Amino acid sequence: MAKKTSEEVTEQVAERVAERKFEEEIGEELAPLRSQLDSMATALNQLQSSQQQLGSIDQPATMQNEQASQLLQQMQQFRRQAQSQQQETFQQLQQTVQQAAQMLGSVGQTLQSFSILNQMTQQIDQSQQQLKQLSSQQYQQNQQNQQMNSSLQR
Repeated sequence: MAKKTSEEVTEQVAERVAERKFEEEIGEELAPLRSQLDSMATALNQLQSSQQQLGSIDQPATMQNEQASQLLQQMQQFRRQAQSQQQETFQQLQQTVQQAAQMLGSVGQTLQSFSILNQMTQQIDQSQQQLKQLSSQQYQQNQQNQQMNSSLQR
């Protein structure tokens, strides 16, 4: 199984966050619509119940038609509201995904900068070690030269 890169992991995390946020937003947006749906279901049940109760009494057809027409209008209004909420939620999700992508880009740039700075630090450390070695070698060479000069002068 291949190891996932930090970009892939970050993308997956961002996708999960966006999905959770989307689900939460949909839940919040649909709460008022659920209430309306419940009230419409109650109205429909009442209409059915009243039709059954008034079945023995000949209720004027116009009254039944008015109730059915009102219920139909409520359902159409609910449908329009649900579509509007769906569009708004989709737009919010798009914005969230765009923001997450921008954040991932920033994180990627930051990681690259960190990596470059780390490499530079390592190169500086190596250069310092080399300078110390050269300095030590130069010191030893100077010591040997002085000893040779002293020996030659005697």
